[in-house]
Amino acid sequence: MRLRLLLVSLLGLLPMVAQAQDTFYGHVGASYGRARLDANCPGIGFECDRTQNAWKVFAGSRFNKWTGGEISYLRADNFKRGGGDTDVQLVNLGLLAGIPFGLNSSLFLKGGVLWGHTEATGPALGGEAGSQNGWGPSFGVGAQIGVTKSWAVRIDADRYRPKFAGGAGRANLDTVMLGVQYSFGGN
Repeated sequence: MRLRLLLVSLLGLLPMVAQAQDTFYGHVGASYGRARLDANCPGIGFECDRTQNAWKVFAGSRFNKWTGGEISYLRADNFKRGGGDTDVQLVNLGLLAGIPFGLNSSLFLKGGVLWGHTEATGPALGGEAGSQNGWGPSFGVGAQIGVTKSWAVRIDADRYRPKFAGGAGRANLDTVMLGVQYSFGGN
């Protein structure tokens, strides 16, 4: 519930960004791909599945042609570890810096902060089982290729560092996703 409230609150900030610039460049989109969880797999004889499908929805704005901001919600479920499942969901607030080229196309870098919720179950996880909420860093690279003035195909490679329960601390969640983006505003 807190994730939804945070997401809705932050999306409400987009109109304020638009007022601070001459022209509003916004975008929304969705991506689907693979996630790899770099966490230990305790227990002998238990399944250890470090990769799983993941999806993401995102919205953002460019402050100018080269920089912008983006909020995203990502979910990756059912990593098999220690006789149970590990699920990850997070809201990411990021800054984008990129090089535009052609029609609705760019290469970009991302850096930001995430608020994540992780849940891990399984008899072999011991003290690492349970749920954890917390802040963490994120960064990545991406590219979008414009199909039309408004629509683009987008690929992202990101690393997130959410917290996990017990003594597990942080673990890398690496994603590679392919998606679509709709851009609006601009000239």
